[in-house]
Amino acid sequence: MDADDLTPFAPAELVADFLDGLAIMDGRGLTEGFGHLSARVTAGFLITPALAPGLATRADLFVATPAGEPVHAPAGRRLALETPLHAALYRARPDLGALCRTHSPAAVAWGLHGQAFLPSHGFGLMLGASVPFHPDGDLVTTAEAGDRAAATLGSARALFLKGNGLIVGGRTVREAVIRALYLEEACRATLAAGLLAPAAPFSPAERQARSQWHDAELARAWDYYSRRPSTRQPK
Repeated sequence: MDADDLTPFAPAELVADFLDGLAIMDGRGLTEGFGHLSARVTAGFLITPALAPGLATRADLFVATPAGEPVHAPAGRRLALETPLHAALYRARPDLGALCRTHSPAAVAWGLHGQAFLPSHGFGLMLGASVPFHPDGDLVTTAEAGDRAAATLGSARALFLKGNGLIVGGRTVREAVIRALYLEEACRATLAAGLLAPAAPFSPAERQARSQWHDAELARAWDYYSRRPSTRQPK
């Protein structure tokens, strides 16, 4: 078997989405030199190396066990330092199939406030009622730190990490990446309005009504962004 062959670990369709997701993350300004993407597979999870997401290719991808130990390791690459964060969230949340770790500008700015974010724009409702804030300021490089982050995440769909961006989950790579895009958009809109809280938050009934459109909105957004991954957002 070729050392770079992911076929025994991940379906071709998943790898294709994974590579498209990396291009979108880099092209839309969600990541630059740092950040990572992962996706659950039978052996554990597929994850980018310690390398800028926009530079990673199929040959650079790792497969880690559920505990975060490499079972498929590309020559000359190192496992991402925050692999324990991904491992902990997958352990705690069987519903998550992918995790998108970003440093998008508006979301980083929101995270400086040290409080949960309440989405108040339509597409932002893909993130649920609230996105919590995790107060640990260091990189999540141990199982113990990962478990603390998982406890803060709880049942939410994303988590702000103090001074260090955020991590967004989804059932699929497509869902995690599109949610990350719309969380950035929601933070940008809220901050542009000079607000530290949504002006008109949605009620539970309104969020439930809007959720019927999320799958269709996600599919349409992925179709667009996967075809135009290099259109970067303003800083």
